[in-house]
Amino acid sequence: MIVAFSVSPSGPDEGDGVGEAVSRAVRVVRESGLPNETNAMFTNVEGDWDD
Repeated sequence: MIVAFSVSPSGPDEGDGVGEAVSRAVRVVRESGLPNETNAMFTNVEGDWDD
């Protein structure tokens, strides 16, 4: 299975930009050990559903 997602924070900290939220999300994906790719629009993650 391949999953693509993007991060778009909203709320009181929205004025701080998306950089920190994107960085945290990408870090979690990379630490998972699953095959992944980050591009300008999405982060793609490949693996079994249980992974």
